Amino acid sequence: MQNEHKLRVRMLRVEGNVAPLVWVDYMDKNAEEHTGLMLLDSGSMGNVLSAELADSIGELCRLEEETEIHTLDGRVMKAKNVRFSFVLGDKQFHETFSISNREMPFRVKGVQTVGILGVEFMHKHGLSIDYSDFSLHSSDVNPENLSISDCDFFFPMEPGLIHYRVPVIAFLQGDKEIVVLADSGADNNIIAQKTVLDNDFNMSRMLQKDIVEGLGGFVEVEGTILKFNMLSLTENDVRKITQHARFFLLPHYIYCPKDDLCDRKDGQLPPPIEALVGSPFMAKQGWVLDFGAKIIYRRKVA
Repeated sequence: MQNEHKLRVRMLRVEGNVAPLVWVDYMDKNAEEHTGLMLLDSGSMGNVLSAELADSIGELCRLEEETEIHTLDGRVMKAKNVRFSFVLGDKQFHETFSISNREMPFRVKGVQTVGILGVEFMHKHGLSIDYSDFSLHSSDVNPENLSISDCDFFFPMEPGLIHYRVPVIAFLQGDKEIVVLADSGADNNIIAQKTVLDNDFNMSRMLQKDIVEGLGGFVEVEGTILKFNMLSLTENDVRKITQHARFFLLPHYIYCPKDDLCDRKDGQLPPPIEALVGSPFMAKQGWVLDFGAKIIYRRKVA
């Protein structure tokens, strides 16, 4: 995908390699300029704006019809939509955001995150969340500068966007293959406890309990070290990449598709998303989530 005006901005790290943030500039209802942080969240379909910020720019926003924010654990929150203008890098955007009354995650030097940029924004503008150099940039992939043979890891994003509206990859342990969300907005890896126990997944050891947070609230979870195979496509076959990583056990699946996502050919729902990997995992892998080319990949290291 080629853009007339290329975007490239540095993403910020918080406490190491956790969820990526970008600085944006905007004006309030008194025409005063402000700078805030937005979270890049590939696990969120739409954009979300903090209620506090929406109040301060209320006169500049056009209120739209009531909408719903769907959390990955199946809960639904009512919300109002607003139009919000902001500058990212040297480019201005005019986007629709849902107003959330929940506090936005992460804080840098006392500056609170004011909103979340989701998959629809990334896809609409053909952007890449690039962990190889920790930047957000316009897609620069075309058949002339990247092929599957150039990559240590390669997975098509389009099936996930069609069936779940978010990017997914595949994990394998034994004969069990599960769908895994590539969630840049998460700072932990999570897997459904039922998936681990029912399939006798290989767990190295159990860890202490912790708290994970999302737009739906807080959940206490138990941690473990899992060994699994990550599936990567090659030009002729599927390659298995063995991994060890820390996962927290969630009492339920991450996301179960609804009826409107039935396969148009056979009317069957795709399988549930049973796990997610967060930004620390993807940063360690050096992945690029390219929403313009609709692929997730890692270039071979020379």
